[in-house]
Amino acid sequence: MELTKDRQEELIRFTQELVRCPGYSGDEAQSAAAIARQMEKLGYDKIEVDRWGNVIGTIRGARPGPTIVLDGHMDVVPIGNRELWEHEPYGGEISDGKIWGRGTADMKGGLAACLCSAAWVDRANIAGTILVTGSVAEELMVGRGFGKILEGRKVDAVMTCEPTGLDQLAVAGVGRTTVEMTVRGLVAHSSKPHLGDNAVYRAMDASERIRRMPRRNDPRFGTDVIELVEIRSKPSPGNGCVPDYCWVLWECRLFPGETQESILNRFHTALEGFDGVEKVTFKIGRIAVDCYTGERLDHEDFLKAWVTPPEEPFRKLVEQALVQTGIKYNPIVFRACTNVSISAGAMGIPSLIYGPGNLDLAHKPNEHLDIEELLLSAKAYGRMIELTGQYE
Repeated sequence: MELTKDRQEELIRFTQELVRCPGYSGDEAQSAAAIARQMEKLGYDKIEVDRWGNVIGTIRGARPGPTIVLDGHMDVVPIGNRELWEHEPYGGEISDGKIWGRGTADMKGGLAACLCSAAWVDRANIAGTILVTGSVAEELMVGRGFGKILEGRKVDAVMTCEPTGLDQLAVAGVGRTTVEMTVRGLVAHSSKPHLGDNAVYRAMDASERIRRMPRRNDPRFGTDVIELVEIRSKPSPGNGCVPDYCWVLWECRLFPGETQESILNRFHTALEGFDGVEKVTFKIGRIAVDCYTGERLDHEDFLKAWVTPPEEPFRKLVEQALVQTGIKYNPIVFRACTNVSISAGAMGIPSLIYGPGNLDLAHKPNEHLDIEELLLSAKAYGRMIELTGQYE
């Protein structure tokens, strides 16, 4: 694939256009419309928007071969404190060789690069089918929107274009879950707390037990994470009342082989011998998102860890493409969860993560993307697609 000057300018322009389309999880309509327009402009063979709002573009090769998905989520997180931004958060401004704005790295640059490069590869050099997908609700409900794209399709491999900085290829990833801890007590007037049973105090004591729980280490996946991320109590407002209810949310990163039962058992073990343990319950959390189309996604928040081994044909193809593009890379374990958590972790589809941008900039003020990385990623995606005829 030749990345001419005109194509470089078009890729930069389209990345800017996507950045100028705000959209949190469930509000991706602007981005979806821009993606569908760009696919039509570039001559995709088929363009679909499914009932959840995912956009699926199809490129058909000249020869039989695999079906490979290149995916990028369309939603972004909020900008936070506007005063911390040096450039307009949704401006897509260019300065110092970079595109600035929310979503540049996470991950509209990667989505723009794979969408454009797939169309620019000569169909005579493509074996099989390339699907480029703009998926919904990844930031709040990792993978579940993307999973709706994969259901009922025979897919041989998946690449999600999250930021790896180009010098890293994610060949494995941690899993994740949230665990809801509910603590019961007895309400009373706050002037006579001895007549009640303060659920928040008990939750604090139980949480300290969980914080002291030994963390495990894996030579490949590092140290596991069990982190308290949210607390609520009732009655609320609590003026005048001893709370009789406390809800605590724990976020956990998982190693291969962990199950819902095994993670919940760790929490129960931490509270063995705890005073009032019968008033504490644990369950796997649930997340729900209303899509911009009116459909609803509602799932348990549990995603398995995944590994794509060196001998897997798709990994070999991608590694070859990177070498031929002149990119020196290191295979890594991705420490955040992505749509691959569904394709690889839940559905067993060989999957990888590779894309332009620095993950450390994701969700932070002054997010930006180096233009040279954006262009080089497009070359890499193009070469991957050209090697589809070698997929075994």
